[in-house]
Amino acid sequence: MKKLVLLGAGGHCESVLGSILQGQEFDDIVILDRPEKVGQDVMGVSVVGTDDELLYLYNRGYHYAFVTAGSIKSTDLRRRLYGLAVEAGFHFTNVIDRTAILARNVRLGNGIFIGKKAVINSGTVIDDQVIINTGAIIEHDCSVGAFSHVSVGAVLCGSVKVGQDSFIGANATVIQGQEIQDKTIIGAGEVIRRA
Repeated sequence: MKKLVLLGAGGHCESVLGSILQGQEFDDIVILDRPEKVGQDVMGVSVVGTDDELLYLYNRGYHYAFVTAGSIKSTDLRRRLYGLAVEAGFHFTNVIDRTAILARNVRLGNGIFIGKKAVINSGTVIDDQVIINTGAIIEHDCSVGAFSHVSVGAVLCGSVKVGQDSFIGANATVIQGQEIQDKTIIGAGEVIRRA
């Protein structure tokens, strides 16, 4: 029996659950969030406690975790939740929507979300805890650093390098060969020709 703990019950959790629930990988899924959300549910999955219960759940056979808190201006919360789960002994799975298209030689870290109809092309490297949202396109030979977030409909043309903890806004485009530094925020619809 494979059991999963999701960390965060907001909108990003809904996107991730939409992909997880299509498959049969996990037999039991629960969510942890703030105290005021305990007792609620997201898409039929219960919020059973706060992150203080990570070790308790691990000891009851929940050995997989996934950070479902999103990030726009900061990745601090995602990093904190990840650290707590690692310290408790959890393993991180990748959640890849069945409609996403990945080339055979894409290299993936762990704890990655790849949403509906995202495309990731040949030679690309996606580091740990990255979010690739619905309809994003990451062309050949790109790299996306840990904890970065590529939003809905964003496009990274070939050989783009995105540093850690960066945010690429909805429908933004980064032109071929550009390098985006760590902790950079690119707004929705922006076109980056020179970083």
